[in-house]
Amino acid sequence: MPTEPPKSRGLSPSWSIFRRKSASDESTRPRSRSRSLAFLSPMPTTFSSDSDESRSIQSSASRGRKSLRDMIHKLRSTSSVTLIDEPQLKESDFKQLESWFLGFDRYNQLVTTHISGNGAYPMEQFNKITGILSKSLGGQFIHGLPEAAFDFSLLWCPAGPLTRKDNNEPSWSWTAWDGPVNFPFDPTNSPDLRSVSRNESELFKSEIVQFHIGPETTPYEVRREKSDKSEKTLRIKYPSYFHAPRGYDPTTDSDTLRFKAMTIPANGFTVGQLEYSEKDIACSHLINNKKQLCGVIMDYEATILEPSTTGPFEFILLSRNLRRDPSRDAKKPVIPTNHPPGTPIWDGARFVWDAEVEDYDETVFETGPWKMLNVMLIKWVGDHAERVAVARIHEDAWAVQNPQRKDIVLL
Repeated sequence: MPTEPPKSRGLSPSWSIFRRKSASDESTRPRSRSRSLAFLSPMPTTFSSDSDESRSIQSSASRGRKSLRDMIHKLRSTSSVTLIDEPQLKESDFKQLESWFLGFDRYNQLVTTHISGNGAYPMEQFNKITGILSKSLGGQFIHGLPEAAFDFSLLWCPAGPLTRKDNNEPSWSWTAWDGPVNFPFDPTNSPDLRSVSRNESELFKSEIVQFHIGPETTPYEVRREKSDKSEKTLRIKYPSYFHAPRGYDPTTDSDTLRFKAMTIPANGFTVGQLEYSEKDIACSHLINNKKQLCGVIMDYEATILEPSTTGPFEFILLSRNLRRDPSRDAKKPVIPTNHPPGTPIWDGARFVWDAEVEDYDETVFETGPWKMLNVMLIKWVGDHAERVAVARIHEDAWAVQNPQRKDIVLL
């Protein structure tokens, strides 16, 4: 995670990368700068875990590509929505909730707009609210993440520069970091997805059978919500062999997260910093070794470029979201955490409503409602791994990397 705000490098834009209602406003035209990274680029020798020389910046990965598309026929007019500021959330706002779908929506708003990036927010108040949610909706909170919606909560992303806290919190939770975070892939905060008929069933698919917390000898199985009652469901589809865990073991204070996941090596990919309104945002393009735009990494390029004496680096598959084109007819008021489907843009205070990241080249990769994979970039430190960033990659670009199932131990 970044230790200071990334500095602008003044490089020429290689291609425009956002879907926009209009391409005429040069002051807000989004741009991408692509740079090659050692651990994300082809290396002539085996990756060395104790050599920083192998992480030197290489040549640009892509030049002159354009993926700006006219979205005027798909995106709603900004005049059809009313932006409102998020009011101060109170304990009473969490007492009347009836499902974790609504519960996570409110949890998202609390963390994004009140807690993260606000060192003055009393954690005692946060603990009171998590206690209310646990009592009303069930489940514990594990390092600040609700276990009932654990798949959603693992996809938190930087909303600005972050620094690691000097505490015992694990890298996979936002509680380990100082600075603002958000949840750009939370379907409960996307009005376009919330309006999808329940006849279409799931909005989100988990790729993880089970998560365990604690030591391997006495693990606690994270109890993600799985209910047949429509009013309780998070509209998540779990792997067919998923089963609701039984029993109780109070080992959730452990910072060790264990699970099995499909993985691919991170070498062979490059990244390009994205800009919005002439400012770097916490989102970078992901380019494969064929110089094809195939995804995004939700962090600054400068963060990914930071030297490291650890490794190797891998992407691990976590989940996928339903993709729906934004409805131009939607006329709903939006709070800062409301966002369109796809990969939204955080402008520093809220998600942009009428634009989104062009997260893969549709002239190369097939479009579809479940094509984008939610993955985590990790680095190995001995026999355990640490989170680096959340990313999204097209499933076809993922498949050609020959994914392998591995045991993951995150700290």
